[in-house]
Amino acid sequence: MSKHSFLTALSPIEYRHNDPDNRIATMLEVIGDHEQDDSPFRKCPMIHMARLQIIDQLVPPMGDTSGVHLKTKYLLFVVDLDGKNDDFLDCLYRVAPEFVHAIWGRCLGYPAYKGSVFFRRYITRCVFSNPLGYAGFPLSVQETLRVLSRKQALAKWVSDHQGLSDAELKAAWQRDQEMLANPDIPKPGSF
Repeated sequence: MSKHSFLTALSPIEYRHNDPDNRIATMLEVIGDHEQDDSPFRKCPMIHMARLQIIDQLVPPMGDTSGVHLKTKYLLFVVDLDGKNDDFLDCLYRVAPEFVHAIWGRCLGYPAYKGSVFFRRYITRCVFSNPLGYAGFPLSVQETLRVLSRKQALAKWVSDHQGLSDAELKAAWQRDQEMLANPDIPKPGSF
């Protein structure tokens, strides 16, 4: 099994009151346009889970009346993956450079240079050390997909074979057992 990695990065976003240049609105639109079926993360097969979120305010602790607030907004980027962070960042840049530039290109300190090495360096500067993953699985992506496929195939098999006699059920089980043990594994990002 390959190494399991977690990446948590906080990238500051230049913020001006009322977002006059639509920086935040544009980032939210790009993130919204890349939902599950059209996500560039789907094209990186090592990903278990990825999340992008704009943090625009912090809720103060109960009883805090100081009025302290964030001076800027942040882009939270959390990824749970198999393999090394650098390999994932290279993959993301290779499959969707326009997405990378549309999101991180609006963050403070993002380099004007194009290339995955500059993207990796930027994210490395924004990494928030977090020894615990956001959502972790003990298996690789392929192993997790295999288990989920088995579960789905078994549920469908049980549903399809309701009402059979004991002899018919036993015969169907013996016939289909190999297929249930080794179902077709879907592509990452399709479940």
